[in-house]
Amino acid sequence: MSQHSRPTFTTGRKVTLGVGTLAASALAVGLLVTPSATAGGTGAAEALKQSRSAAADALAAKADAPKARAARAADAATVSGVTVNGGNSARVGTTNTQTITVKWTIEGGSTLYGTNASLWRGTDLDEGLEQYLLSEEFGDDVDPCVQAGAGRWDCTATYKVDPGYLLTNEDAGAWKIALWTVTDATTDVDTDNARTWYLKRWSRLSNNAAPEPVAKGGKITITGTLERANWDTNKYAGYTQQTVRLQERSLTGSYATTSSHSTGTGSLAGVEKQTRTATADRCYRYTFEGTSTTPAVTATGDCVDVR
Repeated sequence: MSQHSRPTFTTGRKVTLGVGTLAASALAVGLLVTPSATAGGTGAAEALKQSRSAAADALAAKADAPKARAARAADAATVSGVTVNGGNSARVGTTNTQTITVKWTIEGGSTLYGTNASLWRGTDLDEGLEQYLLSEEFGDDVDPCVQAGAGRWDCTATYKVDPGYLLTNEDAGAWKIALWTVTDATTDVDTDNARTWYLKRWSRLSNNAAPEPVAKGGKITITGTLERANWDTNKYAGYTQQTVRLQERSLTGSYATTSSHSTGTGSLAGVEKQTRTATADRCYRYTFEGTSTTPAVTATGDCVDVR
């Protein structure tokens, strides 16, 4: 793991994310680094080192600032309003590169010398680091923040995730956001776990009710298959032994759950099949509530004409 010494911060409010370099005055300091946007294994340690080096640059710029400016600074910098894709999770399929967007707000001080947020997975940044993602803005040395008022900056960072290059199935689940922010406030922000969020394997759920049409009193078979992205093979595979709920409605009514079932295994991996007696025109669909590694998904309803 990286042996780069971590900059010392006074304890700040531990919040969330961002990345890049920024200063609201001529004291701006550029980050002369060219990190990979995403990195795992040895690359993760190198990306972590680059983020810490940038933090040291920001702290140096702050230390060199005129003391008169520092005397006008707020007591503490804070970060708030952090979101990942507008919520707390992101989902990735098997082939398409996905963009993860993180937003946050910085308050406190009159000058922002630097801020960086990275997405990571593992037990510890120095021991047990598995993945470490730097933003596109950090890699391009582009400022992710805009000043939104006196002592306030609104920031947006984007992260490109290519499942064919970066991910294995082990990467599904909880990730963290490491964040540091340096302003001319007395106290800065530095945390390894500003927010927990979830990277999930894209799911899909098929649904078919047959035959159509069907004679009244006949049997209707509702078949569905729950699948999710397999990042080891870059294909979709049936998600076994998962609870799916069969929902029904009249042609003009609302869907309601009528039964719950567990998806199949082996040659029927992810498959669920139920039968109903045809009494009147009716619509059917399956729904899956999701897990920490796989997002919720609801199949498109299929309506059966009963004659």
